[in-house]
Amino acid sequence: MNNEQKHKDEELLYLEQFFKTMKITPEHIERGEDPPDFYVVNRSKRNAIEVTEYHSMRKGPGDHAWRAVEEEWQSIKGLFIKKRKRYPKLDDVHGFLSFREFKMPPANKHGQFVTELLEFGISQYKTLTEERSSFDSFPSNYPLLNKYLKKIHLQNVNCYMTWDRDSATFVGISEKELEKCVSKKLKKPRPQQITENWLLIVSGTAMSQQIGLTHCEKFNGFARLNSRLEKSSFDKIFFFQYVWGRVLCWSQNKQWEEVKPARTARGIVRGLQ
Repeated sequence: MNNEQKHKDEELLYLEQFFKTMKITPEHIERGEDPPDFYVVNRSKRNAIEVTEYHSMRKGPGDHAWRAVEEEWQSIKGLFIKKRKRYPKLDDVHGFLSFREFKMPPANKHGQFVTELLEFGISQYKTLTEERSSFDSFPSNYPLLNKYLKKIHLQNVNCYMTWDRDSATFVGISEKELEKCVSKKLKKPRPQQITENWLLIVSGTAMSQQIGLTHCEKFNGFARLNSRLEKSSFDKIFFFQYVWGRVLCWSQNKQWEEVKPARTARGIVRGLQ
């Protein structure tokens, strides 16, 4: 599957989950000609829908963009999963990595980094127990681990576990970030022969996409952005927090409002000030 097809599949997944959250059952969903991304038919209405993902522009320690760090990590993790099959002893070992200033090895070093990681795990295998063992320095034959890892935690968990890394970021959203997210979409013309034109902004599962339970009043304070929305071809704009199952909605002649509050294991949670 190429990246373009993967992207289209993700858009459809988000759109279907959005409808499920809103308790809408479309009669028909079809791909558009861009614009729009989709046409959705429901109750004799034919709406056009554009889909875009929100990512924060903020940077973490060492001035590294969160989104770039996440993409590098996913590349490393995918390679790790493939190579780990050659090291069956590590199937019951859980590893947790802490990187120096959240800096990842460059792409051309991913293979070497993963090999060093697996070889180091094997070298410590016989000493591991169910108690966590921590390592903050490595022998000289592991140059990339010494350069990029601040610490690694290993423990025997007696079941297959993936390895992961620390991930922390500032949670929130700014007018500039949201404006950048929608800027290209706002320039697109209105499709013909439709009832309404919608824009669906998705905050997915990555840390760079999280804004917390930001109150809709903050969105209403984005004067410059909201002025651009009023002049756009969109009738409604939805901000869908996929993880929380929460939806904010802007529409012409109305302010942002929370139309679906966040749902947690403890029930419904309204947006915070």
